[in-house]
Amino acid sequence: MKIVICEDERHWSNELQKSVSRWAIARRIEYQFSVFSAPQELIKYLSTNKDMDVVLLDISLGNEVIDGMVAAKHIRKMGSHVPIIFVTVDSFRAADGYLVEAMGFLGKPIDEKRLSLFLDRILRKKKSEKIIKIVSETAATNVLQSEIVYAEVKDHTIIYHTTKQDISMRGTLSDILELLGSEHFLQIHRSYVIASAKIYKIKSTYPYSVDVLNGIEVVNLPVSRNYIDKLLAVYSDDLLERLI
Repeated sequence: MKIVICEDERHWSNELQKSVSRWAIARRIEYQFSVFSAPQELIKYLSTNKDMDVVLLDISLGNEVIDGMVAAKHIRKMGSHVPIIFVTVDSFRAADGYLVEAMGFLGKPIDEKRLSLFLDRILRKKKSEKIIKIVSETAATNVLQSEIVYAEVKDHTIIYHTTKQDISMRGTLSDILELLGSEHFLQIHRSYVIASAKIYKIKSTYPYSVDVLNGIEVVNLPVSRNYIDKLLAVYSDDLLERLI
C-alpha cells in the first residue's frame, strides 16, 4: 500500500508513520511512505505519481496562500481521486473536506481506531473496485465504478458523466440501472441516476434537488417526490459511516 503523508511538524509526521505501520503490520500488508512537509512538494509529487492509495494531509500546513485545503483542491483539479484523510486540530475546517471529496478527518493526537477504520475501508475498496464497460455505437470504454458521477437520459440518449469524460449512447433509464446496479447508484428522477458516494448536499424541501460532486465542481440535479425519502436515507447512512 502506498501512503503519502504531508505534515510540517516532524512529531506528528512520525506519529502518523508509526500508526499506519502498526495497522499495516497487523494486517500483513506491504507498505511504503512518501513524506512531505510542504503542500507544493505534495502537489508536484502527485502530478507524476498517480498510483497512490491514500494521502494523510494536515489542513493547517503551509501558509495563508497555499494550505492543506488549497492543496487538496489542486489535487482534485489535476484529476486525481486519491482518498484524502485530513489531519487537523480544527474540526470546523474539516467539514470543508466534503468539497474535495475527503474521506474524513483525524484529530490530534492520532486516534488509531479511527485511522484503522479509514484504512480498512480503502483496502476493501481497493480489493473490490469494479470496472464497468460502457459500450456505445463507436467504442467500448472501461470505466472504474468510482469515476461515474451520474447518468442521464435525454431524447432516448444516455449520457454517462464521469470524472474523465462524458460518454453518450442510445438507450433508456432501465439500461442505466441494469448496467450500474443498485448497490452504489440510485435513481432520483425519471431521467437521472447518481452515484451515492458523490452526494454533497440535498435540498429536502420542495422542489427537491441534490448536489453531486465531480472533482471540485458541484452539479445540481432535480429529485422527484417519489425518490426523496430513499435519497435522504442513503445520504444519512453514508454520512454516518464517514463520521465513525
